[in-house]
Amino acid sequence: MVAFSFSDRFVTLVESGLKTQTIRQTRRAKIGDAIQLYTGLRTKACRKLTTVDPICTYVGYVAIRPEYLTVGDTSKHPRDRDEFAALDGFKDYADMLAWFQDRYGQPSFIGYLHRWEFQ
Repeated sequence: MVAFSFSDRFVTLVESGLKTQTIRQTRRAKIGDAIQLYTGLRTKACRKLTTVDPICTYVGYVAIRPEYLTVGDTSKHPRDRDEFAALDGFKDYADMLAWFQDRYGQPSFIGYLHRWEFQ
């Protein structure tokens, strides 16, 4: 079982089912793994966001750079980078880039996209 914790910014989106993917520095899940979705993991405020655990349906490489977005399998993602950012809970690509730059203190971010579905 794999657990992901989400900041307050994304809680409502995860709970409502509008956010069904997350980008992390490391590959945390494999396709077919059950995923648990939390906020405040490892704190007194820890709370599970869904009653049913979704299943990981996709894991792939992603690079978020000021100039462009790179994804592992382009057939699995929207062609427009603003649409891609919206799927992850951001207003647009500029908002996504700014969030990753602020969080990690680097101009670019390389990691893994994890996508899930409820079955």
